[in-house]
Amino acid sequence: MAKYTEFCNEVIKNVGGKENISGVVHCMTRLRLNVKDKSKVNVEAVKEVKGAIGAQFSGEQFQIIIGQHVSEIYPEFCEISGIEKTKSIEENLDKEPFDFKKIPGKVLDFISGSIAPILPIMMGAGLFKMLYAMLGPDLFNVMNVEHPFMKMISIVGNCGFYFMPIFVAWSTAKKVNTSIPMALLLGALLIDPNILSIVTTGEPFKMYGILSMPLVNYAQTLLPTLLTVWVLQYVFKFFDNVIPKSFKIMGVPFCTLFIMIPLMFCGLAPIGNWLGEGMSWVITTLYDVAGPLAIALVSAVFPFLIATGMHVAVGQIGLVNMTTAGFDPVVFVGMNIAYYAMSGMIVAYLIRAKGEEKQMAGVNAVTLIVGGISEPTIFGVLVRNKKAMIVQVIGSAIAGLVGGFLGVTVYSFGATNFMTILQFAGGPGQDFINACIACGIAFIVPLVLGLMIGFDEKKGFKLRKFKSNKLSK
Repeated sequence: MAKYTEFCNEVIKNVGGKENISGVVHCMTRLRLNVKDKSKVNVEAVKEVKGAIGAQFSGEQFQIIIGQHVSEIYPEFCEISGIEKTKSIEENLDKEPFDFKKIPGKVLDFISGSIAPILPIMMGAGLFKMLYAMLGPDLFNVMNVEHPFMKMISIVGNCGFYFMPIFVAWSTAKKVNTSIPMALLLGALLIDPNILSIVTTGEPFKMYGILSMPLVNYAQTLLPTLLTVWVLQYVFKFFDNVIPKSFKIMGVPFCTLFIMIPLMFCGLAPIGNWLGEGMSWVITTLYDVAGPLAIALVSAVFPFLIATGMHVAVGQIGLVNMTTAGFDPVVFVGMNIAYYAMSGMIVAYLIRAKGEEKQMAGVNAVTLIVGGISEPTIFGVLVRNKKAMIVQVIGSAIAGLVGGFLGVTVYSFGATNFMTILQFAGGPGQDFINACIACGIAFIVPLVLGLMIGFDEKKGFKLRKFKSNKLSK
C-alpha cells in the first residue's frame, strides 16, 4: 500500500467519488478540488479524515488543508482519482448552467490559477532585488552599485519582472488549456523593442493602418496578458475547429494571430492596463483616506481572510499594485505585520501550554515561524481559541496602526517565514527601519498579551496522530 492511499480513498469517498471530481491542484498547504456536484461533498466527514487539518469551499473550489507535505500527497491522489496532474481544473465544467453568483469564484479561480505557477519567478527575482537594495546605498551601503556582483543581481532581479507578460502568457495558457506557443508570442509582442520604441517616442500608430493603438508600456504588467490569453482560448479554438485539417498547421496560427494582434494592442491590453491602474488607484485612495486604519484593518482580518480563502483575492490587489507601481503600501504591509503578530501569539501559546498541548504548539510554532505556513496555526489555534484570536487581532491592529503612521511600504517579494521583514527592503533605508519597528511591535504585543491573559483551556491545536505508513514521515 502506498503511503497516502487510505487518506486519498477516504477523501475521494467523502467528496462524492471519483466521478464527482473534475480537477485537482495544490498550493503550499492545500489540496484544491473542483467537483461537479457540491451537494455530494460531505465537508464535515472530510475534516475528520486523518491527515486533514480542515476543509472548506472557497468559491468553486473545495479546499482540504493538509500542511507542507501536500505536494507528496498530490501525485498519489491524482493517480487514485484518475485525474491527470496537468489537467485543467475547469475541464468538464462547461456544461454547468450559467449562474451570476458563481462569476466571482470563477474569476478568482482563473486569476489565482494563472498566477500560481509563476510565483517562484517572482520570489526568486524578488530576493535578488531585495539583496541589491540591502547591499546598496539605500540601506547598508556595503557595495558600490557599479560592482559586477551588484550589476548582476540587479539584472536578474529586474528581468524577473520586466518579462512578466511572457511568464504570465505561459501560465495562463496552461490554466485555460490553449496554445502555449501562441500565448508566448503575444506576451513577447507586448514588450517587443519596436513597440516600446513607438511608445517611448510617442508616435501615433495604427494597427494594420486602421486601428489606433494606445501608447502603453506593458513591461512588468499582469492583467493585460491575463485578459489577452483568456480571449485567445476562444479565438484559437474557433479557427482550430473551422479550418480544414490539411491547412491547420499554417492556417490556425496565422488566422489566430491576425485577429489577436489588433484585438490585443487596441482593446484587451489597454483594458487590462486600465484595470490594473484602477485597482492601484483604489488602494492609493484607501490609504490616502483611511491612512494607518487601512493597514490596521487588513492586518487584523488577515487570519479570517486565510480561513475563508479570500486572502488570494486580496493578495491579487497587492500583486497588481506591486507590478504597476513597484511597491505596495497597504495590502502586503498588513499581511506581513499580521504574520509577525501570529508568530508572537503562537510563541506565547507555546509557553503557556502544558503536556501534550505544548508538543503540538511547538510543531505549530516551527511550521509557522520557520516554514512560513500559517494554516495549522489558524485552523488549529485561532479558530478554536477565542482568547488566541483576541490576542492576534489586538496585536495586529496596534502594529498596523504603527506601521501606517510610520509609512512603511513593501518593495519586493521575498521569504514568507521569519525573514519576511526583508520584503520591506528596496526603498529608502528609513522605511526598512520603520518596518522593523512595526513588525517588532507586531511580535511583542501578542506575546506579552498572551502571556498575561492566557488562552482558553483545551480549545487549542489538536494534531491527529497517524500510523507509521500514513501521513508521517
